[in-house]
Amino acid sequence: MEIRGAVLQECGRPGPWERSRPLAVTELDLDGPGPGELLVQLEAAGVCHSDLSVVDGNRVRPVPMLLGHEACGRVTEVGDGVTDLAVGQRVVLYFVPRCEECDACRAGGRALCSPGWAANGAGTLLSGARRLKWDGREVHHHCGVSGFATHAVVDRHSVVQVADDVPPEIGALLGCAVLTGGGAVKNAARIEPGEDVTWWASAGSAWRRCWWRWPAARAA
Repeated sequence: MEIRGAVLQECGRPGPWERSRPLAVTELDLDGPGPGELLVQLEAAGVCHSDLSVVDGNRVRPVPMLLGHEACGRVTEVGDGVTDLAVGQRVVLYFVPRCEECDACRAGGRALCSPGWAANGAGTLLSGARRLKWDGREVHHHCGVSGFATHAVVDRHSVVQVADDVPPEIGALLGCAVLTGGGAVKNAARIEPGEDVTWWASAGSAWRRCWWRWPAARAA
């Protein structure tokens, strides 16, 4: 099918970017979902500093790459083997898939999935496949999501279902900003109810830590 998305053509082009034009908003060809994959019509996506780090070359990734790694949308097609999600359900697309089989995944969820991290670096889905083409040339996936587009094909291990009453613009932030910021509060800091907490910084994930409503916690 034909979709529209924001493709990074080259990492590290000098600014200002409105002149050097590292991104092209263009039409692409998207293959249908393979086994264990989903087609999602995207409703919202967040712009994270990790996206900007790929654009400016601080985090080099293979190009061309369709950017965007935190997004929310509705399932429009399921591939073979996907039995726990259905067409029409709202899902959050998050930035590191979890195979649930590697040592990191078996360690309680606090380490990044080894195959998932490798796939992200290679610009593929968890299976190693690429489903995008631009003028006949393969396009890499960003963190298995590529959310700056109208549609995305993603691995089942890159999504989680959310309720219909979750606004898409909030759901998108769950895919990275809340996942990292809230995860730091819950799993690293391990704040207990009633404890005083202090935070600083201005990044999206840090702001989301401020937003995290820890029960009975007092913020200083």
